Amino acid sequence: MAASEPNAAAATATVKVIALSVNHHRVFDGQCVVVTAQAKNAAGAFAVGVRLRASVNGRAWCAPQRTSRAGVVHLLLPLPEVGANKITLAGGGAVSNSVMVTVKRRSFHIITDPNHLIGMEWEIWFGPGYARWGREEAMPVLGHYSSLDPRVLRQQTLWFNKMGINFVEVDWTNNLTQPFPSPAAKECIAANKVLFHLYRHMRQHPKIVFLMGPEHNYWMNHTTPYTGPWYDAQLNYVYKHFIDNPKYKGLYLHYRGKPLLNLYLNGPRSARPPKLHDPRFTIRYVGAWMQTTHENRYGVWSWYDQDPQPTYFHGDKQDGVEAMTVACGYPAVNAPGPGLNNWLAPDAGGKNYGQTYRTQWRAALRYRPRFLFLCQFNEFEHPDEYDNNLNNDMEPTLLSPPGSRRAGGWGFEYVNLTRREIARYHAACAPRAKVQK
Repeated sequence: MAASEPNAAAATATVKVIALSVNHHRVFDGQCVVVTAQAKNAAGAFAVGVRLRASVNGRAWCAPQRTSRAGVVHLLLPLPEVGANKITLAGGGAVSNSVMVTVKRRSFHIITDPNHLIGMEWEIWFGPGYARWGREEAMPVLGHYSSLDPRVLRQQTLWFNKMGINFVEVDWTNNLTQPFPSPAAKECIAANKVLFHLYRHMRQHPKIVFLMGPEHNYWMNHTTPYTGPWYDAQLNYVYKHFIDNPKYKGLYLHYRGKPLLNLYLNGPRSARPPKLHDPRFTIRYVGAWMQTTHENRYGVWSWYDQDPQPTYFHGDKQDGVEAMTVACGYPAVNAPGPGLNNWLAPDAGGKNYGQTYRTQWRAALRYRPRFLFLCQFNEFEHPDEYDNNLNNDMEPTLLSPPGSRRAGGWGFEYVNLTRREIARYHAACAPRAKVQK
């Protein structure tokens, strides 16, 4: 630990006073305020290395930070809820004064071109059961959040709106390791209930698409059964309670006259996908590493690629590119050696300060697919993500871990970069575009 960093072990045990201020008293929903505070002990000395946590309207919010040698802390708080927001800090046995910030609703400039839709791959599985925090490669601005918290889903959606996202691909792929509904599946269901209820009451939001996995989370080739009783139970549940539920009419994305259902093929596979037919859905398969597996020749869409590959509907190039994925980073297909992570291979692609992402967007501008997927918003899980550079997450993070000056995140770089690239993309596809208001 650098000498200039506060030492948590030597932190002042008791805090007497926390003096709090904010840089703005009026913002639009989803925008951030910077909270500054100084903590002192009963003797009037600076309280050093004390962990301070913000609360908004009485509920804990965002990542905590530790005070510096001058007892000072700065916290970044996005505010997703419209209205009066009462902010306080607490730590070391003390609670700060309160500051009020008024949040106003805003309208986003979102271009909706039915022939060029842009989707974000999104995990809403963070909670007490399935995806637990502690191995993330960077600290999200929102801290160790729960996907069961509607404030979290609303803030993430406000970032999607800011970027210009048309639909989100919600990941359900890891629910079938046990009979449905497993404990993980129950948590996923609960989070999706929060999401659909939230979108029902939001004026602007992306459409929703589900990405689901095979029975037992296992599929190797066309001789391996993809479906089974667990798969059927899950699919029937989501169709009845989410997709075909009259309460949620208009929230789900339709394609070719039916709800779009994406089915994951369990990693890099070179085999022809299974032949599934369900009259309720338009079904598409999703794989990975198309430049190696060449699954796109079978009409398979991609989760990510080292080099973005176009997928044509039934191989018909006259109909145009149906789908393509661009990523801000990607692991290699194979690890470089026993016990090593795929991100450490020479052919893995780190973020490289946004250069990988910008390069992949060139392929999107060239092919202009009907569905353009962005990989990805928020997996935050080792070994699927490795470090500050070797990962493919975009959600805003702190630039350093709490209480440290060491580099550990990318801030808002990928939200801002995505917003610029989407604007550039739609400008190239402008003739059929409409603005959603």
